[in-house]
Amino acid sequence: MHDLAVPVNGGDINVWYREAKADSPTVVLIHGLIGNSRWWTPVISHLPADLGLIALDVRGRGASWEAPGPYHLKTIADDVVLCLDRLGIESGTVVGYSMGAWVANLIGKHHPDRADRLVLVDGGFPIEFDEGLDAEEILDQIVGPSLQRISMEFDSVNEYFSFFSQHPALAGRWNPTLETFLSYDVHQVDNKWTARANREAIIQAGYDFTLDPDTVSAWREVESSTTLLVVDHDMTDQPGGFIRLEIAQEAAAANRKIQWRLLEGLNHYTLMFGDGAPLVAEAIVGDGSYRQA
Repeated sequence: MHDLAVPVNGGDINVWYREAKADSPTVVLIHGLIGNSRWWTPVISHLPADLGLIALDVRGRGASWEAPGPYHLKTIADDVVLCLDRLGIESGTVVGYSMGAWVANLIGKHHPDRADRLVLVDGGFPIEFDEGLDAEEILDQIVGPSLQRISMEFDSVNEYFSFFSQHPALAGRWNPTLETFLSYDVHQVDNKWTARANREAIIQAGYDFTLDPDTVSAWREVESSTTLLVVDHDMTDQPGGFIRLEIAQEAAAANRKIQWRLLEGLNHYTLMFGDGAPLVAEAIVGDGSYRQA
């Protein structure tokens, strides 16, 4: 895979790209709220080598952290479509993790011809939060530990790893191999290491996936075949899950295009970084017609 600067409205975004081999499909990977393209590394390691892959650093994150706004999730969905256009790809399997799942739904709603299938990884559906909060307060309630790290400074990359390893969802589960791709999260500024994430972009996304009517309800109008993966522990490893099981059940009853699968014994992070990675890859492959080359 290699990095490409892809022109979108207002500037460029970074795309981590692998061209599909002959007659093989392409998979579009859209990361979570404060993630980036490299967060897909564990999942990619379990995907067939012939698949084309487009893993974006969306506006305000990773190598696209300086890309200008607007930072609406609808803008990010449009960016994905522009990437497909620039790369000469008609359509693909669109996979979204956490925040990326809401983006995937917006593609499925507004650009249905570009999404052959959707795979929603613990995101894309209504989440619970206290009423009367603004977007930043909602984000603090939902992803407080993650939101904290984008405003912190670290003396070294290792200090960043130490901080991240104490996240409640990863406590006792830290694997040094995570460091190979989490180092992409940060960069050095004035002898300090900071997250490559734009706070304005994070807050806008938080507003959109909790309060924006078009984004919140997009799943209802998705016409592509959709697989939703949910887990039984949330972002802080507490029982219940981020997208709760009853929400998944109600969504599948309301939109027959949606099928859901509960992955037990996982939380929102180990779903991507731990034992969940091969299961996410399995859902992406779908019917099993693709095999590791």
